[in-house]
Amino acid sequence: MNVLLVSPPSGFSYTSIGIRRPPLGLAYLAAVLKDHHNVQVIDFTAEKRDWRRYPYCNFDIVGISVDTARYNAALKIADRAKDMGATVVMGGPHVSFMDEETLESGSVDYIVRNEGEFAFRSLVDYLSKDIPLEEVRGVSYRTNGKIHRTPLAPFIRDLDSIPFPARNLLPLERYNEKMNGRLTTTLVTSRGCPFNCTFCSSSQFFGVRWRARSAENVIDEIELLYHTYGYRALSFVEDNFTLDPDRAVKISEMIQRKRLDIIWGAWSRVDTIVRNPLMVKAMARAGFRWTFIGFESGSQEVLDEYGKHALTEDSIKAKELLDRYGVGITGSFIIGSLDETKDMMKETIDFAKRLNPCRVQFSILTPYPGTELFERVKNRLLTRNWGKYNGGEPTIKLDHVSPRDMRRLIVSAYYSFYGRPVKFVRNLPYLVRALPSVWKLLLSKLLFFRAYNSASW
Repeated sequence: MNVLLVSPPSGFSYTSIGIRRPPLGLAYLAAVLKDHHNVQVIDFTAEKRDWRRYPYCNFDIVGISVDTARYNAALKIADRAKDMGATVVMGGPHVSFMDEETLESGSVDYIVRNEGEFAFRSLVDYLSKDIPLEEVRGVSYRTNGKIHRTPLAPFIRDLDSIPFPARNLLPLERYNEKMNGRLTTTLVTSRGCPFNCTFCSSSQFFGVRWRARSAENVIDEIELLYHTYGYRALSFVEDNFTLDPDRAVKISEMIQRKRLDIIWGAWSRVDTIVRNPLMVKAMARAGFRWTFIGFESGSQEVLDEYGKHALTEDSIKAKELLDRYGVGITGSFIIGSLDETKDMMKETIDFAKRLNPCRVQFSILTPYPGTELFERVKNRLLTRNWGKYNGGEPTIKLDHVSPRDMRRLIVSAYYSFYGRPVKFVRNLPYLVRALPSVWKLLLSKLLFFRAYNSASW
């Protein structure tokens, strides 16, 4: 069959801060299908193509990857593809947890729920008339006004069995992320998260059991990216690269043994860093230069409400340890917990300045479908316009802070952090090149300082 895999245009997230990353999820789907079907991938975020005029009629199946912020855009693409006669399939975290609403739109024929590789392949096999519907797993569909759900596909236990992403089907020249001046690409070496933070759907989507690829399998992909594609900087973008410190150390030692001239970044947790200084040392010796850490709050009360299982004092220890080994940090901070006051939010912003990571990401607490938070605040939602669920817009009615003040506080957070002379100068090239949205926030703060003065300190 002719299968088109679609990454919808993005109005926020990494693209809005000047970074284009390859849609690895679609590349994994393509990898498991390409030996048996004609597969193409279109990334409307990276490619200058008009989704309204794309020839969906050339494909039997159009599969669309959907997160919450891009749901509205994905639905418009689905409308267009269905009008052209394609069978429309959606997958991803948003539609996995909102399958009924999505199917009732009339624009989507099937939803693939949760982990998609083998579930989607079974659906394509069914649509190809190779297997009966009874053998299809993890799919939702609608007939005669009723929603049907096949049993969930089991999570893939042996991640080494999944072929590497079909990067040859992606417009690699369109992806522009850099690390310390080197062109960077992404890879994923594990799935699942046992921590189950209230604001994150990862534990529901990929399961609470952490599953990891072997160090040998990871190194094989690194060597492919190094020798075949020419990358000298890599970013491990899964939630828990360091959950098994022994594995992280083994990968690091293998990078050194292979004499690979690479630098790399990985996401981690405060508690994991603090408990494993030897792991950090081994990683740094192998080129570990950047990490993304969810510090989230300067209030222990708020951290506990988020279910972070972390201590604020450990954030300070983790920062000191990473500084010792020359590892740059992008720190994530969230404001807008249900009973947070302005003073508590300011405490988090002040905490971010005291920690002083290289860069920051400030977000407004957002209740994504599939999270514990979403279930708790259904009666507090300010909007069900999913395009606003991007971390930059207030979507919850809070006890103590109005939506207007939340917008002011998020502006002030960025201004307060990046507006300091030393931090501003050091990050100026980055702000101009990679963070146009933050640049706009700073500019608006300077232009309208008096209007926002009540939110400053």
